[in-house]
Amino acid sequence: MKKKTKIISLVLSALMIVIAVASCTQPSTPPSDGTGTASPATTDAPKAEMYGNVEVSDKYEGKEFKIATYLDGNLSNGWACYFDIDEPEEGDKMQAASQTRNLEIESKFKVTITCDELWNWWGGKEGYFYMSQLNQNGDMIYDLFFLEPYIASSDLIIDELLYDMSQLPYVNLEADYYNHGFNDTYELGGKHYILASDLTYPCQSAQRIYVNNDLLKDLNYDPNYVYDRVDNGTWTYDVLVQMIEGQNEDLNQDGIYDTNDYYGFVGTPYSPMLFYHGAGIRGSYVDDDGWHFDYDSDRAVKVMDTIYTFVHKPEVYVKEWTNVIFNSGHALFTTSGSELRELHNWDLDIYIGVVPSPKFDDAQDRYYIYCAGGGFCMPADLKDPDFAGAMLEAMSYGSQKHLVPAFYQNFIEQRVLQDDRSRENWRRMLSDWSLFEFTGQIAPNEEVRYYNPATKAVDRMSNGEANTYLSSWAEVKDVMELVCGQFYKTFMKKV
Repeated sequence: MKKKTKIISLVLSALMIVIAVASCTQPSTPPSDGTGTASPATTDAPKAEMYGNVEVSDKYEGKEFKIATYLDGNLSNGWACYFDIDEPEEGDKMQAASQTRNLEIESKFKVTITCDELWNWWGGKEGYFYMSQLNQNGDMIYDLFFLEPYIASSDLIIDELLYDMSQLPYVNLEADYYNHGFNDTYELGGKHYILASDLTYPCQSAQRIYVNNDLLKDLNYDPNYVYDRVDNGTWTYDVLVQMIEGQNEDLNQDGIYDTNDYYGFVGTPYSPMLFYHGAGIRGSYVDDDGWHFDYDSDRAVKVMDTIYTFVHKPEVYVKEWTNVIFNSGHALFTTSGSELRELHNWDLDIYIGVVPSPKFDDAQDRYYIYCAGGGFCMPADLKDPDFAGAMLEAMSYGSQKHLVPAFYQNFIEQRVLQDDRSRENWRRMLSDWSLFEFTGQIAPNEEVRYYNPATKAVDRMSNGEANTYLSSWAEVKDVMELVCGQFYKTFMKKV
């Protein structure tokens, strides 16, 4: 034991000698003032302040970030909603939040942010023509465009008028303030000509079902019955049909079923479309092999046959705008695809829950919620991509920081939605349950863009006509496949 102790002592002594020699050979800290007195040991330089993925600096001092949109596109109408918000319900909070965001960015980067409303929107291509004209004349002075809702962007892409925003510096598309579902859907050949982020904070109008929770209780259901089924994955079309069975009554006993009576399910002629998209049917999609349609798939045909049966049930009233029936407590379910904020305007005196579109069958592995909304784009003749990338990233991050809490958390979640489980369902509708239809933004013809064959057929069925789904698709199949195929080939040649 003594021998081991001696050896260990010798080793420790040797190590101390090595450390001492090493310390003597290190360069001394240079004098701070030339007097020969060493300055204190320096510390790590402070980390640069980051705003999103952009380092805060004076690099862009004096620059102006210019946004262009259509007349009234600057207001809170459910689409752009990025700058001035002018709506009574949440206008003050939104206005304050947007101003806070803009002032914060302007102060940190010493820049100016402006937005101009420049063209009328009559449902056509006014924004396209405006952008094209600026580009042709060499007069492009705008960094970001919010075009009309649902504008077909195929011509903008083919005519090479849009900038591939995935090439912008600073923009981190993986960040949670970018809409991954939207952006993945509209990715073309690895390029992103259209994006959505929290800069377009209510960028989605998610189809959903409202449940009259008061009536659910009166029918001896557990108050959490539908919520629990959503959570355990068993909220299906068959369950909804079982729940509404027998739920109809001629309240005024006039022998006519109309808006004065009681139903299990009410909605507009388009409401049954939620079962179509709820089954995961996109209508069209694009992958590496080209543009595809699933309108005539076996599943699509089966779903449409089911919708035909559904709209003819006596418990179902989907002939006109019928929120008045639901609001009066005379329906168990209704659905809406418009902005969730509208629910706040209905002046409800009932306790409602918000749930996703049901799965079409038990084999479905997830819920699908059709969402739509506005994106933004940048002109191909972008004068300063470095500055534009920095500002897009800053405004997207700043919107998450200021606008999202004001809109979703302080308004939607506190003043519109009535319980935590509805809030959780809504969050998931906007994230992992969302489904986007490709043709909504890239449609190369009017038939695809505005009135796809599924919507047309559901409208006809809800108004008492026959199931014309396959014939509606046959009417446009050839032209859609031709035009969409040509667009894809032309696009791929350019990439």
